Amino acid sequence: MKTRFSPALLWGLVTVSSPAAAAPYESDYRDMLCRGMRTEVSLPNGTRADCIGRKYAVEVEYSNKWAEAIGQALSYSAATGKKPGIILVCRQNMGEAKCQSHELLIRETAARWRLPIAVWACAADARRLEDCRQHQLADGW
Repeated sequence: MKTRFSPALLWGLVTVSSPAAAAPYESDYRDMLCRGMRTEVSLPNGTRADCIGRKYAVEVEYSNKWAEAIGQALSYSAATGKKPGIILVCRQNMGEAKCQSHELLIRETAARWRLPIAVWACAADARRLEDCRQHQLADGW
């Protein structure tokens, strides 16, 4: 008798056994890096902020979604009156150079439009916000 595997079953075996499958979800990073802040906060404008701290309304995002992170952080800031912040996480399989290029794109955009955004650049192995590099991207805050 011949054993046959469906393509879906094979794909499932490959993704479950691959190292990338063990990588934390964005929500795992939120829970680790936003300790001491309120998380998943519903805002009056209908959005949900990843983290709300004493000073900052923060979006947690993978570095390749840097542009989305800017919009989300500014939206949270507008809804709360807090400073906008972004926790930018480098995916394990992305490579440091690529993540740094995403960080540079945020810096260039923030500088061009004078956006007062705080950015924490975090490696994939970051478990606390203190493990990340912080950048204040505009004056006035």
